[in-house]
Amino acid sequence: MIQRIQSIYLLIAGGIQVLFGLGTYFTFNSKVLTSEGLYNLDGVQIGGNAKTMALAFLIAGLTFISIVAFKNRKLQMKLANGAALLGIAEIVFLAKSYMNLEAIDKADLSIGFVVFLIPVAMILNFLAGKAIKKDDDLVKSVDRIR
Repeated sequence: MIQRIQSIYLLIAGGIQVLFGLGTYFTFNSKVLTSEGLYNLDGVQIGGNAKTMALAFLIAGLTFISIVAFKNRKLQMKLANGAALLGIAEIVFLAKSYMNLEAIDKADLSIGFVVFLIPVAMILNFLAGKAIKKDDDLVKSVDRIR
């Protein structure tokens, strides 16, 4: 349901993932690393691929599907927790792309704000899973009373 707290958590986490999929991760040495790849300042792609963007949109899709799947709490819980765990893969992809870059002048490195939002999205997905579990336990306890 839309009025539940887990829907708010999931909506914010999905929005963060969309923002991450469209954002700039690093700027350094006249190069920009985005979700689509590595670009020079002229806008010409010089490396990388769109794996991170695809993963970000997959996670956003899972969170939005989880909002709509409110009638099936077990599926909703699995989708929310799965999206949070896929956030770890997202961090690994980001770290791997950072490590694969050629010599980086640390003084010239600028980190985009979207990099810091990924742990927030993961925490929100875990909180949504916890709230869904709490709702499921409440419904089960009411069913026992009947």
